[in-house]
Amino acid sequence: MFIRNAWYVAALSAEITHALFARTLLGDPVVLFRRSDGEVTALDDRCAHRQVPLSMGRLKGDEIECGYHGLRFDGTGQCVHIPSQATIPTRACVKHYPARERHGFVWLWMGDPALLDEAAIPDHSICASPEFAGQVQYIHIGTDYRLGVDNLLDLSHIAFVHQSTIGSDAIATTPPVFTSNDHEVRVSRTTHGERNSPLLHKLMQLEFIDRTQEMVFWPVGNVRIETIARPPGGAQGPAFRLYTTTIFTPETEKSCHAFLGLHRDFLIDNAELTEMAGKQIYSTIQEDKVVTEAQQNNWRDDAPIVHLVVDQPSFVARAMLDRLVAAEQRVDVAQAK
Repeated sequence: MFIRNAWYVAALSAEITHALFARTLLGDPVVLFRRSDGEVTALDDRCAHRQVPLSMGRLKGDEIECGYHGLRFDGTGQCVHIPSQATIPTRACVKHYPARERHGFVWLWMGDPALLDEAAIPDHSICASPEFAGQVQYIHIGTDYRLGVDNLLDLSHIAFVHQSTIGSDAIATTPPVFTSNDHEVRVSRTTHGERNSPLLHKLMQLEFIDRTQEMVFWPVGNVRIETIARPPGGAQGPAFRLYTTTIFTPETEKSCHAFLGLHRDFLIDNAELTEMAGKQIYSTIQEDKVVTEAQQNNWRDDAPIVHLVVDQPSFVARAMLDRLVAAEQRVDVAQAK
């Protein structure tokens, strides 16, 4: 069961051009394109006639022509032309999803249009700030998006999964500090004199560091990790600040889209460093992908599970998501009466 009344990233802004772009979101096929005025249109990717994907058709100006029988739909989803007849049935339309662009992402509202609130679009302004350098990338992961959130809220795994990239034994043995409220979950760790990870060593040229990491999760699938690294023991030197942004959008119950950004506040004019860091963080999420996809394929709801102390933030995040699903279900039941 998906949370509908929320904003979801459908694509990177750079992915959407004046061409038909198909992606499944929350179990629904969606077709997107950029209109001649530069705005993004998102429609249900099923022709109202015989349910052939509209993304198999073609653009005629700012209208989609179905590749099966030639019906045309405008940017609102309304059918405006049927080659085989002059009259257009009132039901000849497809669902339209409100789309907004913020900070390099295309966000869709897939819930009740009456509840749409642009102010609720998650703030990922770091990804577009001139004060930071970095890249944002897309990756498909064959796992329930909630397993991705679980993975990021428990960074003790990096000592084992990410030994060649961001691995740190100190993170695994340092107890986290955990707080939450009705809107977010925060997990932080501070280490002293730890050996720098391969990725951070390349970025900072420091063999040992003092490091503070804070993970923040907020619904539906937003996770930001702030890393502040300094020379160890109060030694002279600058603090290096990194932000890792991961935004999960469900594709199906067992797969998701992940939008990953890594941004830094130092050496921001070094394009070579930005490219290198982007490749490294992509390698890192590929490592997560391998593990979480194997986890998904192996998962049985009736199998016994041993819970650890470090799982507590994930439990709270799951409960937060469950409450949102339950609230929408109560509304659906009330409206059905």
